[in-house]
Amino acid sequence: MSHQHIGFWRNNRRLTSLVVGMVFLMTAVPAFAEFKPRDRKPASGHSRAGGSRGCPSNGSIPLTPLAPQTYIGKTTSTRPMLAWYMSSSQNVRFRLAEFDSSNNPKQIGKVQEIPTIVGVNKLELPRDYPELTVGKTYSWQISIDCENGAIVRRAEFTVIDPQPLAKNQFTSISESVNYYAENDLWYEALQEALKGTDNGKLGQIGATLVKNLAESEILIGKDVDQKNTQQRIEYLQKIVSDR
Repeated sequence: MSHQHIGFWRNNRRLTSLVVGMVFLMTAVPAFAEFKPRDRKPASGHSRAGGSRGCPSNGSIPLTPLAPQTYIGKTTSTRPMLAWYMSSSQNVRFRLAEFDSSNNPKQIGKVQEIPTIVGVNKLELPRDYPELTVGKTYSWQISIDCENGAIVRRAEFTVIDPQPLAKNQFTSISESVNYYAENDLWYEALQEALKGTDNGKLGQIGATLVKNLAESEILIGKDVDQKNTQQRIEYLQKIVSDR
């Protein structure tokens, strides 16, 4: 066999190995979740009323819940994990309310002072609060004081029956996040995505979820609070870039 043929055979072998390796890498990379809720029931006016009175942000991202705000989120957990973003490490005040049959929020438990870190903060519903009830809708609120006022943010969610959902055994975080995201379970999806992250960071999967959340906040039809909605979307996009 000539040197030319040997060189050609070796090059072809290297090329084949490279292609096989690339295909393996492409199949090995997990597909990240896409949170695209099909049912976006608009949140009540109580949550839309939660705005700011003062508290200039000076270009930084203000207190921002990492949860649906223009519509009602979903969870199967009676003690869901709640998350939000902070640009400072001051304490927040946490409140929880349950909507009654007239769609009026009634506070549950006492107001709590929660220490925070810069970045993403996580809070599992404290044990001194009663377990939540399947079929009920709730509003969680976080607020901070500033020199000239306060910032108040609220988000609503419904606890749904977990029975219709299959009890899967997941082999990876990305697999469990995908499952919850596909079933519109924002709170479970984000909790799974934030496993293993620290220092207030979202991580790659968490950033993908929050990007999807920002896209889902764009309401179809008339948005009575278009300016604030657009501003919130921009803040969520900034949080993603700071993951």
